[in-house]
Amino acid sequence: MSYDSALRAAPSGGFRTGGAVLVAAILLPIALALALVPPVGRKPGLAHALVEQQPHAQETTAADMPRLARMAAGDLYALFVERGYELGGLRRGDESVPRLVVEQLPGDLAALDSIDLRKSVFIKSLLPLLLLENERVSATREQLLALAEKVGPPDAAETAFLDELAERYDTAPGNLRELLRRVDVVPVSLALAQAALESGWGTSRGAKDGHSVFGHMRFGIDDEGRVRHFADLPAAVEAYALNLNTHRAYAEFRRARAALRAEGKPLDGHSLAQHLHRYSERRMDYVRDVRSVMRANALRNFDQAKLDLDG
Repeated sequence: MSYDSALRAAPSGGFRTGGAVLVAAILLPIALALALVPPVGRKPGLAHALVEQQPHAQETTAADMPRLARMAAGDLYALFVERGYELGGLRRGDESVPRLVVEQLPGDLAALDSIDLRKSVFIKSLLPLLLLENERVSATREQLLALAEKVGPPDAAETAFLDELAERYDTAPGNLRELLRRVDVVPVSLALAQAALESGWGTSRGAKDGHSVFGHMRFGIDDEGRVRHFADLPAAVEAYALNLNTHRAYAEFRRARAALRAEGKPLDGHSLAQHLHRYSERRMDYVRDVRSVMRANALRNFDQAKLDLDG
């Protein structure tokens, strides 16, 4: 954690009952059809508006992905159903994840009748973003691996690439071994479990007001810390991954991940969770909670999930 990051889990928050979710799921075909068409612009103030398609600052593979914003929870759930985006098929390995970028979680998640429905919307919103970030990091890692195997010194373009990467990942440009240790993915199960704990499944004030789903805090000289706000959910996901891949508090996590790589083993979120005991002041109690969320919600099944190839 970069010490503008949170150490505390967010409260789970309450929820209210009502029939709005089922009604929304049935009565929104027009909104859903519009949501799946690449927009030419956006009208401010519309409840179900899509943001004009602009690639995120760090995106390298999904410039044309639909980006969804300002959707109520019932509307977003209905969109997922319309798209055939179901968690059961993902857990079985029968389906892939649609390339949808949810820019912000619904502000009314806590109002959903069903806790399971709330969790489903939360997971489906974050899963494409986590996979997209891992896809981007994996592409960069492949470039690094190619350079590590190259005979002879890097050329000017390769040197510039290494310098830029070293600055981003806070290490020496010539230290390819350390760069490879840092430029690597975070298991989806681990990220989802931490986000669920830190944001109360997306219902915390930080998640609603500032897209802060991973408990990031910003500390000043004269205060005890404030919730760090992000421009959107993709920015929060990017900051989370970069945090685990750079901060000294998570060096143990990175070493354990590199050891699994060296042994040819999959990156298992349950195993790696034990190395994030410094993420929270609760230490190993926090690790136990992360693992409990993984187990109770079968999150480890998503570690092998893949994004749609065709978008």
